[in-house]
Amino acid sequence: MASYPFDCLTILQAQIPRRFRSSRDAVILVHGNGGDRTNMLAMSLLLRLTGFDNIGFFTYSARQSVDDSASQLAEMAAQADGGAGVHFIGHSLGGTIARMAVERSESGRTRSLVTLGSPWSAGQRSPDEVAIFGSDDPIVAPPRGDTFPDGMFKRLIVLRNTGHLAVLHHDEAIRIALSELVANRIASP
Repeated sequence: MASYPFDCLTILQAQIPRRFRSSRDAVILVHGNGGDRTNMLAMSLLLRLTGFDNIGFFTYSARQSVDDSASQLAEMAAQADGGAGVHFIGHSLGGTIARMAVERSESGRTRSLVTLGSPWSAGQRSPDEVAIFGSDDPIVAPPRGDTFPDGMFKRLIVLRNTGHLAVLHHDEAIRIALSELVANRIASP
């Protein structure tokens, strides 16, 4: 709690003037289990600086099932996209919820899916997901080469000397996430 004492997100609600907007796309940030939207504050600030001004935060109860959370997130995405598409960035359990929401979303609605230290299974297929892990993560170990079959992810990145929470603020993780969203966005008219 002491590391997130202020809710500065009201500052972020100011609209970017239309002439500076680069994208009409919605971006939904999903925190990990036990976290809150302030965990994604740095990412949201950088997204705004990159031209994304339609940013939402999905919050879920730890007592709620992952299945229910994924359904609610898919519904939020359907309401948020405005016809341009939706990008998801999720940390830990938030990435799993985002992955499940993408599976439930209308085809073509999702523009990007970036997960940070999110649980995975060897049998999953998420060919549009950019999955970023920390090599020193004691909570969610990254897949090894023999557990990374074709189609499991679009890209798998393992950041050296990085743990579970540090992946959220790692320069390379942020650069990769922003690059993925920028490459898949729809430009504003």
